[in-house]
Amino acid sequence: MLEKESMRFIVAAVLVVFVINLSFAQSFTDDDYYLFPINPGEQNLLAGTMGELRSSHFHAGLDIKTGGRTGLPVHAAASGYVYRIKISPGGYGNALYLNHPNGTTTVYGHLESYSPILEEYILKEQYEKQSFSVDLFPEDGAFRFEKGEIIAYSGNSGSSSGPHLHFEIRDRHQRILDPLKFNFPEIKDNMPPFLKGIAFVSLDENARVNEAFGRYNFDVIKVDGVFKTRAPVSLEGNIGVEIYAYDLMDGVWSRNGVSETVLLLDDDTVFRELKSNLSFGNQKNILVHVNYPHYVQTGQKYNRLYVEDGNTNDIYIKPSKGLKVDSEPHVLTILMKDSKGNMVKFENKINERKIVYRPRPEINEFEIYRNYLHFEAPYVSTPSQILVHFGQLGKELIPYRIEKSKAYYLWDLRNGLPDSIDYCGDIKKTDIKAMIPSGSEYSFYHEDVELLFRKNSLFDTLYLQFEKSYDTTHGFEEFKFNHRTDPLKGSVRVRLKSDGDYPFGSQAYTLNNGRLGYLGGSWDGEQIEFYTQDLVTFTIANDSIAPNIRPVIVNRDELYFKISDDLSGIKTYNATLDGQFVLMKYEPKKSLIWSEKKDKNIPFKGEFVLEVEDNAGNKETYNYTFK
Repeated sequence: MLEKESMRFIVAAVLVVFVINLSFAQSFTDDDYYLFPINPGEQNLLAGTMGELRSSHFHAGLDIKTGGRTGLPVHAAASGYVYRIKISPGGYGNALYLNHPNGTTTVYGHLESYSPILEEYILKEQYEKQSFSVDLFPEDGAFRFEKGEIIAYSGNSGSSSGPHLHFEIRDRHQRILDPLKFNFPEIKDNMPPFLKGIAFVSLDENARVNEAFGRYNFDVIKVDGVFKTRAPVSLEGNIGVEIYAYDLMDGVWSRNGVSETVLLLDDDTVFRELKSNLSFGNQKNILVHVNYPHYVQTGQKYNRLYVEDGNTNDIYIKPSKGLKVDSEPHVLTILMKDSKGNMVKFENKINERKIVYRPRPEINEFEIYRNYLHFEAPYVSTPSQILVHFGQLGKELIPYRIEKSKAYYLWDLRNGLPDSIDYCGDIKKTDIKAMIPSGSEYSFYHEDVELLFRKNSLFDTLYLQFEKSYDTTHGFEEFKFNHRTDPLKGSVRVRLKSDGDYPFGSQAYTLNNGRLGYLGGSWDGEQIEFYTQDLVTFTIANDSIAPNIRPVIVNRDELYFKISDDLSGIKTYNATLDGQFVLMKYEPKKSLIWSEKKDKNIPFKGEFVLEVEDNAGNKETYNYTFK
């Protein structure tokens, strides 16, 4: 009977997912409308898929492997005309955009070079604009290509970490579509997604995971093709479920994205996400789609199967604010499916067996966890007196959990912001200065710093922690914000009120273990103002050292230089020959610039000048006269 019920449940769940999928199928064009852009007709391998979880965004297309080489022909995926050409040292590097009669756009990124007719057009525009970086929009129909024609050659330009082709298909509204939904036979995938780990999270003060408050990871094993936890699981209250999962493909060990995930409690669908299309306007939501604090601390991207406050992404077909669980036995199921339809299941009974794993919170003095101040203290036979202080006022707390030597406490910060915690006479400062609400403009004033939060600066309420200190070893003023694991949705304006006497040209930097990261800023008296996307530790420093220029090849036919700057970084470079602009291409990954002549048949002759400026305004010049 149990086996029949289990089978009925599995079939029902699969049918629900399948039926819902039909309404989201990309059926506006034939499956053979598009040609695979690299080695069409041959098996290709992928290094990344659409919707894959990256550090700051959802991946927007396919990363097609090119065997570690550059220069492979890139074919037009469909007939159309060049809509846009963008060349930049970062991002997609050399990129090409084609518009097609069916209303879609295909994008080709990290290119090495373009077809000869486009190369000629681009070079002319770069010399006219006197810039290596250009964003060009040719007249509609100026450059037409038929399906299968060579439009460019693969490369490693821009922010690419290795040779490959980045390939996208976008709809008429520039929403990103999943190319694998168009059934390219070049991609073989018979492997389902893989579940590496699962975590359960207390979403309010009464929620418990194996009788503990907080967030806890559980190891998983695969038994008869189904994943489950190694240890028994007990859940009660409002619980968040998170998974560390990725997809595998035939012939390659790249960890790709999972296209669809469904969470069910017993036979009810609680949460469902589907990455069949993505909007560029929602890309920043990746920072709350994954558990960002855990990612910063471990590098692992746990996909939240609940929607956090401030997450406005539209990939959630059935959103959820958490799993409401009572103390009765239940069956928890997660279905994970890739773009090719391969599916795997996690299934676990909860609240059924005796708890043998009762996790202990890992707290260093105290932590701000969601809306709560969470801390531990030594426990003795009589309850220890634990107070949270608000100036001269103190409030005694009762532990929510007691171990042999430890007691654990919670304070809801929405009921007040304690300036310190009294551990039986041992006082610990919290450095909590303010509760900053999301969704509205908010100004914070302090004797050492001012902050301006805009309406879109925060995903959720921020409990601002700040202190100022001095690094006597390096001579730094340190403006410390304890928010390395708190993602910002938009920028925050910061004003540092300095006590130091800094040379002219000093600017703001991030400070991490003695290493400086350039921010810039502008001075107003003794205050420096800048914008940041991370509330971390800031300082002020002076960069007085000019960039370095090292000649690699200098002759009448070609010029190669290495350019670098140790502190503030390269801002601009400019090359001239007898005062006339010389195009120099730039590859930041190699710190390399090289010449591209307007006319390759005319040798360099006259006075060549290369000037490189860093972000602090320091300049270095290289001169050479060609006879």
